[in-house]
Amino acid sequence: MSAIKARKQGNSIMITIPSSFGVKEGEEFFFIKKENGSITLIPKIKDHFEGVADGEYYMPELDAGYAPSEGELDEMDS
Repeated sequence: MSAIKARKQGNSIMITIPSSFGVKEGEEFFFIKKENGSITLIPKIKDHFEGVADGEYYMPELDAGYAPSEGELDEMDS
């Protein structure tokens, strides 16, 4: 395990990632800071459902007979 030191660059605090981790330049991440102070980086992946046909992943045995209405899902983001 290596130790790194956070440094200031402009108005941001930067932490470098060693090249041995294999992170490519321009790769994007989501990050979460947990209550104990640890920081988790989660790679941002492409949309797995891009370009699929309607119903391609439909599984009738899992259909609960419920469909969201109007802006119901939008309320979950707030």
